[in-house]
Formats: sequence, C-alpha cells, structure tokens
Amino acid sequence: MPSTSEPARPSPARDGGPTKKRENIMTITSTRRLFLGGTAVVGSAAALSACGGQKSAEEQQKAAEEENQKAADEQSQLPSTAWEVAEYDAVADGGSLTLAVSQLPNNWNSAQTDGNLADLTDIRSPMGYGHEILYSEKGEKTLNPDYIESAELTSEDPQIVTFTYNKNAVWDNGDPIVVEDLISLWKATNGKNEEFLIVSPIGWDQIKEIRQTDDEFSGEIEFASPFADWITVLYPSIPAAVSSDPKTFNEGFTSEPTPSYGPYVVSDIDSSGGVITQKRNEKWWGRAPKLETIVWKVVDQSQAPAAFANGELDAYEIANGDELAQAKGRQDATIQVTNGLTWTHLTMNVEGGGGVLKDVKVREAIARGIDRNAIGNAVVGPLEAPIVLVNNFVYMPGQEGYEDSYEPLGSLEFDPEAAKKLLDDAGWAAASEGEVREKDGTQLAFEIIVPADTKSNEDRAAQVLTNLNAIGFKVGVKTVPSDAYFDEYITPKNFDAVTFSWVGGQFPESNSVNLVYPKDSGQNHTNFEDERLADLDNQLKAAFDEDEKHKLANEVSTMIAESFAIIPFYATPNIVGVKDGIVNYGASQFQSFDWTTVGVKA
Repeated sequence: MPSTSEPARPSPARDGGPTKKRENIMTITSTRRLFLGGTAVVGSAAALSACGGQKSAEEQQKAAEEENQKAADEQSQLPSTAWEVAEYDAVADGGSLTLAVSQLPNNWNSAQTDGNLADLTDIRSPMGYGHEILYSEKGEKTLNPDYIESAELTSEDPQIVTFTYNKNAVWDNGDPIVVEDLISLWKATNGKNEEFLIVSPIGWDQIKEIRQTDDEFSGEIEFASPFADWITVLYPSIPAAVSSDPKTFNEGFTSEPTPSYGPYVVSDIDSSGGVITQKRNEKWWGRAPKLETIVWKVVDQSQAPAAFANGELDAYEIANGDELAQAKGRQDATIQVTNGLTWTHLTMNVEGGGGVLKDVKVREAIARGIDRNAIGNAVVGPLEAPIVLVNNFVYMPGQEGYEDSYEPLGSLEFDPEAAKKLLDDAGWAAASEGEVREKDGTQLAFEIIVPADTKSNEDRAAQVLTNLNAIGFKVGVKTVPSDAYFDEYITPKNFDAVTFSWVGGQFPESNSVNLVYPKDSGQNHTNFEDERLADLDNQLKAAFDEDEKHKLANEVSTMIAESFAIIPFYATPNIVGVKDGIVNYGASQFQSFDWTTVGVKA
C-alpha cells in the first residue's frame, strides 16, 4: 500500500502522489554505503555530551518506554477496521464503485521493478492479487480456500512445505492455475537470472526446488535454508506465460493488465482519459461478486478532494486537513479513521549532494536537526488524529516487537545544537551565524525532490528546509511531475533526498533489510549498504520463534538507524471518506477486502 508508498500491496498515496509499496512477496508496514561500525554511536555521544551531558542509560530507557507507551495508548483509541460490515445477502446485486488513483500503471506486473506501486496493488486487488491469504481485523492470517485447499510444513530439516491448489481456480483466459505457474515465478524472482528486473527476491531466493507431486495442482516446496514466512511464496500472482521469459516479464504488460485470477477483470483502459474499468470476471469460480463494475480514475491530489466532495468519487483516502474539511462538507458520506501501516521519512542518497551526504556525521546532523514533531503537527495534526513518531524500521509503534531503535544512539530528539556540533566535528564551518557552511570550498548543500501537487509532501520538505538552513545547510526544493517522481528520480536514484511514504504489510520482518541492503535491492534507494545485515537477515528469515524474531528484527532496525540514511518521521492513520451505503469497504489497518461482498447495502 510509496506515498508517494505492495502486496503492503500498494494503496493510493495517503500523502499524495504515487505511493511506494514494501515488497514482502505476498503483500506489512512498508525497503531500501558505507560500513559504519560504531561511528554513528560515537558521533551521537559526542554531540549529546556537548549539549549538557547524557542521561543515564536507565533514564533513557525509561523515557523511551514511556514515549512508546504514550504512542501505543494514542493509537489504541483507533479501531483496526472502520467500514460498515454487511452480510453477503444484505448487499444489493449491482452498482458501481468509483475510486481514485494517482496514475495509470506503467507496468502491470507487480513483481517487476516498475510495478512496485501502491496504486497498482489497489487496482489488482479485485483481480485476485494478494487474496490467497486472508487477514482478519486483528491481522490473523488464513489461507483463502478459493485458491489454496491446504498447505502445511511437513518437514523441518530440510524445510519442506506441501500444498494443494483449488482445482477450480483459473486465469481469466480459462487456463488452470497450476504448480508450473509457481515454479516459473520462482525461477523469475529468485535473483539468479539478472535479466528479470524484480522488486525483491525475498523468500524465493531461499527455495531449493519446487516439485509437482500427485497432479498439476499439488506440489511441495523444499527450502535451501529455513524461511519462517513460507506462506508468502505459496501461490503465483502471474501465469507461467508471463514469468517464463524476461522480455515478457519486463515489458509485456506495460499497457495491458496481467491476467486476472479474482472476481473482477479489466474491461477497458482509457489511457487518454486516465480511467480503468473492471467488470465481473466470467471465469471466476467463487461466490459471485455484488458490484457490476469498479472504476479507477486518475485524479490529481489537488483535484481529488473536490471530486469526492462533489460526488464524483465514492471513496477517497484523505491526506491532510484541507482535504478532511472538504470531505466533511459532503452530506452523504462518512469519515472512517483507523490505525495505519504507512510511515513517512526523509530518504537520502548517500552518493548525492555532490558527496555532501556520504559522511554519516552529516546525515546524523540532518536527523538531529529536523523537528519531526513540527512535521507531524503540520501534516497529521489537521487530520484530527494522533501524531505518533516512528523510531523503528520493522515495526510500527504499538505493534508487538516494537522498540526504539534510536535509544542506543542517544535517542532521536530535535537538537539543533547537537546537529551543529556534529557538523563542526565533520569540518563543515560557517563564517558566521546563519551563513552556509563550507568545507574545502564546497557548500553544505543538497536538494529535496517533491512531486507536484502533493501538499503533505511539500509541507515535510518545507519544514526540513527551514530547520536545516537554520544550522548552516543550503537546502533547496525541486518540484517534478508526479508521474515522473518514481520513474525518473527515485528508482534510478537521481536525487539527493526525497520524502515519500512506505506502506507496510503483514510480514514486516521479511522485507525490512531491503531498505538498505543490498545496494541493488529494488527497494533500496539510498545507495547505502551495510554488509553486517547479510548474515543477520538470514538469521531473521529463519527465526520461527516469535521472541527470537523480535530480537533479531530490532537488531536489524538499529543497524539501519545507525546509517542515518533514512530518517523516519511519523505513522500515518488511514482516513477514508466513504459514500453512505457503501459497505465492506473503507479504512482498515489489516483486514482484507472481500471483493465479493463490497457493494451497496440493500
């Protein structure tokens, strides 16, 4: 579900512009050079000592625990699912649902790098994408019998998973969904063939072999190394006809959809008008869906709130206070609010800024020189929702396993004096207070790129600029077309700094390392790489025990924090305006949509 934030499977950008997804194969919240060792820790200690001394370790831990508990308490007041629930027979047969996206897909293959967008996950959701696993309101996972009849771990050493597919399941051309489709997808996404441009090999790269057993619907997966989240590699999202050839995989579905395997199928794509229409899938084998059509319209963030207020959209994800005010003006709609899995951040390209951002002390100074609370107040405050800062790269505040990853580094409080001390130590001097700092004739300058017409993105960049320029930086903001933001800037790492959002999913431990390792990860936009993470990542993926998994995940998160290549800001709640009468659709933190019951209350 970037925001400019998979299946997390991408969702519409909650903060405007395209949203990036955190690839975890099946779908939580939310990816990413120098080997730092203890450098960042030493820098933190020196900076804090210069500002009046450090608190004791016990005081820091207590303060961190209190802050996390406060955040958890604030979040606990929000529900996990807020939509109106109606039983299948209480939903009318027919009708249409009109929703907004920020752009048409530039590649419909979600496993391919260019398909790593939240909008595409939303669009493909009624087409079956991600629905082989069902998630309850509490995030509990169950296999969807429409796709998988059974799956179980039948051997631990070696790890072998035995599974059987629903024999009635077919792609939209009528071809059955079989084990060979999974084998082909595995070979395409395990990272061994570099011709396949993939988002992530997570899970697939740990498979030794996939074998057909009793028939074409039954098989077993043998893993070369233990993989606790094996449930995420059980079912193919594309047929072998798409995944067997690199050219087809990469380029074959840039303008047409990959085959549907859900209740709906794309019936029309109006490229000039920016409209995708989906109708009932005649080949669907499950319970008949209620809606006649689902319509996805490309709408600029600047226009979308008015479109919802005027009744042109049936639901809209609200990103800022102005949008909330407009949505509240609609008389036949309800505002739904839940906890979310989306978090915003400042991501730095360590090879950007003409070399300025390569120094970890500079990046740490940036982190300590930004008032994250002010950013939260500016963006989340007007949404009338709790402002919850994020200090972990795996778990969300209040989520089981969450720890403050900055506590070992002396916390991450807004501290301009500490930031200036770090810059002094790094040799960046200012001729006088308020002047731009220089080193060897180079100014301490970099640029933040933002997508056009994305107010919350612009607000974050403006606060960063204000804070950092006050301590000797020269930060500029460059606005680019929204539809070029990822394709031309973020994906090719053609930027100094950006501030979009990540949408998480149900398997946070499996994909978080990709934020900064390896360097060529489809979700690593930092150009940073910490080799220590390689072995730790393998241990984490093999951790079946929950306590051990949490321990390892927090070690990963602390290492990412030490890089100061990504500065987390705040968690974003899900706020959705929904037309009255629409049921089984709206704001949710974990729960899956059942597209056969989404519709209009009878």
